[in-house]
Amino acid sequence: MHGVRLSRWSMSYFTVAIVSLLLAELLWASGLGNPLQHLGNPWVLAGVHLTTIGFLTVIIMGALHQFVPVLTKTELASQGWSGVSLGSIVVGLAGMVLGFLALPGGVIAENTWLLPAGGALVVAGAVIAAINLGVTLKRAWPWQLPAWLVASGLFYLVVTVLAGLVLALSLTVPQLFTQSQLMVIGNRGLESHIVGGVIGWLTLTVMGVSYKLLAMFTLSDEHRGLLGWIAYIAAAVGITETWVCRWAGLNIPANIGWFVTLAGLSMYLLDMRRLYQQRKRRHLELNARYGVIPLMILAVLIVGSLNVLFDSSRSRLDVALVFLALYGWLGGMALTQLYKIIPFLAWINRFGSRMGKQKTPRVQDLVNELRDHYAYIVYFIAIILATGFLLTGWFPGFRLAMAAAFLATIDIARALYRAAHSPATALGAQPEQKTKSQDRAPWRIPTH
Repeated sequence: MHGVRLSRWSMSYFTVAIVSLLLAELLWASGLGNPLQHLGNPWVLAGVHLTTIGFLTVIIMGALHQFVPVLTKTELASQGWSGVSLGSIVVGLAGMVLGFLALPGGVIAENTWLLPAGGALVVAGAVIAAINLGVTLKRAWPWQLPAWLVASGLFYLVVTVLAGLVLALSLTVPQLFTQSQLMVIGNRGLESHIVGGVIGWLTLTVMGVSYKLLAMFTLSDEHRGLLGWIAYIAAAVGITETWVCRWAGLNIPANIGWFVTLAGLSMYLLDMRRLYQQRKRRHLELNARYGVIPLMILAVLIVGSLNVLFDSSRSRLDVALVFLALYGWLGGMALTQLYKIIPFLAWINRFGSRMGKQKTPRVQDLVNELRDHYAYIVYFIAIILATGFLLTGWFPGFRLAMAAAFLATIDIARALYRAAHSPATALGAQPEQKTKSQDRAPWRIPTH
């Protein structure tokens, strides 16, 4: 079976994502923005978008540019457009952050063009990525379950960034809209934006990638059967119904769609439990072992969301659940799987051509699980504590917890950097002399 090229941009995506996460955590720890007081505060908006776009969207895109070709057993449509997409998103996100800080109450002079201009660049980058990945997916039709989840996530990525651009325009040039339109955009539109982004784009995509990665790294069966398809269909249909009905102001149908979505996510958790039970690898590595924690957090989120469904008056609970979804479920899954993805890609890049010709280290030799697992423990404890402090309304406690999460993330970043850049000679392998033609030759990842 032919391999697929190693993505030349994935490591850059991962670097941008980790830097964005550190900036967001530092912002929360500093106390500049308080999500318990005013969600429209410029610093809160900056922190939220550093998390959702800079961290989660960028890290997932970096993974997709490598693993969509693996999912489909075909080449990425364009390596060059991957870099264009990343550049557009990074510049656009910088413009958005500055634009938020230029809103009334911000720290820089008011400027009406920064936010929509930055948003437009993010939209452009997201659309380029969606087309690049979508063309790659199309080549492998008919799709397996993970590919369907990823394709649905990409659809919601485009929907979400377009809705975000409308929200940006409503904040900076409200004269473009009538008063009634501004009310709809600021209330129902914002809810749909959050649902489309957190559940439609991020959660569906993470589900698809986790099915592939965790099955591969635990040596479990990748074909999930009926339960997996039920989970996907229920989640996708429920999200679509919720999104449309929230925009239309149809609360009862929207609640029904939300209940169906939660049922689909519950089916996914049951299927992931079955995946772990059926694994052939008895000793789990850190990414798979600690990958259980985000799945447990998702179960907590499902229960908490049911509470919101029947009692929508608890604003603190809403904020705490969104925070836990971003940093615990989605962020936790991203960071744990990155602990395997980066060493795997680094190993292929460094030793792939030597396999079978000389002795090479194992992928696990690029990391030190005994040392690194403490950072993950601290990270998850900090996020759980921060969620609890949001629920109780104790902002100083939330700041302290995010300071701990920041320190834990620095240590995780150190471990990932070591895995990607530790010299081959330190691992007992002889450095390889490359010719110019070898430098240009694409590395290939075996897909079997």
